[in-house]
Amino acid sequence: MDITQLNYFINIVECGCNLSLAAKKIHISQSALSQMITNFEKDEELSLFYRKNGRLEEMTPSGIKLYRYALDILKMHDEMKNMIRKESSKQKGTIRLGVPSLILRVFFSNFFSKFIVENPEIKIEIVEDGCNELRRMFLQKDLDYVVLIEPTNLDPKAYEEHVIQIDELTAFMSATHDLSKKNKINWTEIDDYPIATFNESFVTNDLVKRTFKEKNSNAEIIFTSSSWDFLIETTRYSDTIAILPSPIGRYLNSEDYVEKSFKNPIPFNVLLCRPIKTNYSVVETKLHESVLSYFY
Repeated sequence: MDITQLNYFINIVECGCNLSLAAKKIHISQSALSQMITNFEKDEELSLFYRKNGRLEEMTPSGIKLYRYALDILKMHDEMKNMIRKESSKQKGTIRLGVPSLILRVFFSNFFSKFIVENPEIKIEIVEDGCNELRRMFLQKDLDYVVLIEPTNLDPKAYEEHVIQIDELTAFMSATHDLSKKNKINWTEIDDYPIATFNESFVTNDLVKRTFKEKNSNAEIIFTSSSWDFLIETTRYSDTIAILPSPIGRYLNSEDYVEKSFKNPIPFNVLLCRPIKTNYSVVETKLHESVLSYFY
């Protein structure tokens, strides 16, 4: 069997040996699918399925063994295709850079517009997601560079980290909120108010929960989302407090909201990370130096 046929075989098994269902799923005729199995069994003199009244019933022990091999082969084939794509991108001067959506909008918009004009030969593929997912992709070598929030929990012996922005998490609330007149607030003062913050794919969520535990706070996260616009909006007509990165404040033009710092704030430090290597390509070095130069 070739890769395509192995994929067909796997789909037949995963559709409960229902050829009609499998054919619809992979968009070929049922007769072609049936003929593929029949020809293989005839050529190899090996039965893959038990049959009843001409219909496939279940896999034979040999079919089960082939199915396990097929899964492994398809996985390795996908990994090989990803490797080829990444290596091809490198040879074309393309770098895959992971950046959290908020960080991309707040800190990198001007940088990329300037960098692209000055370096038209360099292609940058930007991957947006939450820090936790970007970190996973980075560790699996699906990204060449990544921008993360501290702590990154990366192995310092294997990865470089460069701080490019120092900030903090702050409290956003309605202008009529009970705490809106305070200069700075304590963590214990928010115990009786519903809390909104980013969802669990964001490091912000981890930082807030960890701080609640450290401060013995009884505050409870009620609203989570990947959209800071929505989280801010939850505070408009309620006593909800949204705990979010301070840079979001620069996008709030409405007098309906106020931003308050904590007396013991949660740091929100942005880092550029890359693997430690003996040699870096010209493209990698250029991007690295340009980012550090821009922010420093």
